[in-house]
Amino acid sequence: MFEFTRTKRIAALTLATASIALAGCGGGDSPLTSGGGPRGIFTSTNDCAGNASFSYEKCSAAIKVAIQEHNEKSPSYSSKRICEASERSCERTLENKYRPRLIGFYVELPKAENAEPVGRPLYAATGGEKGFRDSSNTIYLEKDLTLEFSRSAVVAYQTYSGGAKKGAFGT
Repeated sequence: MFEFTRTKRIAALTLATASIALAGCGGGDSPLTSGGGPRGIFTSTNDCAGNASFSYEKCSAAIKVAIQEHNEKSPSYSSKRICEASERSCERTLENKYRPRLIGFYVELPKAENAEPVGRPLYAATGGEKGFRDSSNTIYLEKDLTLEFSRSAVVAYQTYSGGAKKGAFGT
């Protein structure tokens, strides 16, 4: 019969352990979810509510949370040039500063009827990806089939996420 040496047994055990540990890493394009229900990328409440799986009330609640997060937590830059060196597209704030342009919303409905929907502000992906990123740099790609991407959302990422960063050297 076939006999393993101690070294070969340890190597086989290590390989098996590593395989199990890595099995949950990086396999999908889908970011972690928290609501458990339908989820999608939209550009407005009406855009969201135009999808049969999403009600106007739930879309409105999620987008309100996302706008509040955008207003309170988005990075701020002292000039448009500095902003555009880091971001694909920028907007001016009421304080005369600049921040990433809000171009979409991630909306996830809860499975439980009485729970609140999840809403996140979305910005242009900065690495040339075909999609969006949120404030924690989670990327949402059009090719992720677990997400509803509205037509308006596709146009938004195509408009703001492509090409070289404005303000970068050599542009």
